[in-house]
Amino acid sequence: MRKPVSSCFRSNALEIFARALEDCPPARLLSGRLAFEDNTIVGRTFNLRVRPGEKVRLFAQGKAARPMAGALVEILGKGNVRGAAVVPAGGGSAPSPLRTLRGKHPIPDVHSFRAAACLLRSMRAVEPGSIAVHLISGGASAMAAAPLKGLLSAPEKALLHRLLIESGLQIGDINVVRKHFSNIKGGRLAVQAPRARQITILLSDVPAGRLCSVGGGPTLPDPSTWDECMEILETSRILHELPAALRLRLSRRRWPETPKPSARLFESHVVEALADSSSLARAASTHARRLGFETHLLPGSVEETPDAFLGRLFEARSRNLRAAQRPRCWLAAGEVRVRRVGRGKGGRAQDLALAASIRLAGARGVLFLAAGSDGRDGNSPAAGALCDGTTFERAQRIGLDVERVRQDSNSYEVFRRLGDCVVTGPTENNLRDLYLLLEDPALAKRR
Repeated sequence: MRKPVSSCFRSNALEIFARALEDCPPARLLSGRLAFEDNTIVGRTFNLRVRPGEKVRLFAQGKAARPMAGALVEILGKGNVRGAAVVPAGGGSAPSPLRTLRGKHPIPDVHSFRAAACLLRSMRAVEPGSIAVHLISGGASAMAAAPLKGLLSAPEKALLHRLLIESGLQIGDINVVRKHFSNIKGGRLAVQAPRARQITILLSDVPAGRLCSVGGGPTLPDPSTWDECMEILETSRILHELPAALRLRLSRRRWPETPKPSARLFESHVVEALADSSSLARAASTHARRLGFETHLLPGSVEETPDAFLGRLFEARSRNLRAAQRPRCWLAAGEVRVRRVGRGKGGRAQDLALAASIRLAGARGVLFLAAGSDGRDGNSPAAGALCDGTTFERAQRIGLDVERVRQDSNSYEVFRRLGDCVVTGPTENNLRDLYLLLEDPALAKRR
């Protein structure tokens, strides 16, 4: 049995991933975007003067809530802010003087529902003309969850989240549904204080042009409709997996729409995005070049199934099979869509790595990395995994059928046993996933 690809290649991939994350820290990104001068909050596109004696209301939610909130508290000064931050369960506390709220991800729990209720109450207390700053990052949709009043219960809301996550739907469709079944998403947090001066600053974990989907868009208008929501539930068959009592409630009346872009309160609402998956990919490309790789960045974000994305990646690679003088690095960022059918442990990044191991079986001089920028892939403790031309064979040698493992949604078991997991721990970031294919033409020609 051939040995795995060289440790140098492996360390290159891990270094590129690590350095890309280091180049996109939420706190530093926010600090470089905002300033507080002459009692005025200054951004790239706005200036908001804080009234004498006023305390800015700060509400942060999502996986990056703690570092983002910490940066803004430092900018404004502790004596000038009050508010709350919904941080991941088991993580650090919110910076003083903010109240710490905790929420679970990816399925909301009792703490998530309490956190959302607190945010809604706090927003209702914001006085007309006061400034409310919202810092929102990926994960907020589960960490601060509120069932739409009268439609569904907290357990039913948690079930809906699980069904959506396992469905394989695109994130845009998932958010259309989550918004309509929520009392806080789709702009419903912002409408609690319609006369406040509101700023939303986002760390995006969604495709470009869809900022209203970050964290379910609690402070942004929602262009989607209930008709779209029901069509998604029907075509995905999720509707038929919901409890009969919930389906009956859905059919009995026309439930209220989410706030739309035409709503007056959004006319003066300031929205800024700090970074997205393209920021992560560009940072990774920079570090790959510094390591001596010829880099190729795939256009757009990854939204396909694993097999469809790998088809696109290898097609682009085949179009560039000219004689190369140095190692090459192919990069992409986004999130592949995986329908979870088994009850194993793993996530989309590790499933993609398993799919790549099948395509790479027997290949020389090539390595693939797939990892999530938040540090956790699905329900596993790993951020992702590495594979090469030996992965498929090595898995077989220890009695693991890669195809069967994928069917069982148990990708983590393969990479754990092979020692090929990418483990970072929680990163307090969320810019989707990074995918790297490293190859050395010189090694590939050896027999």
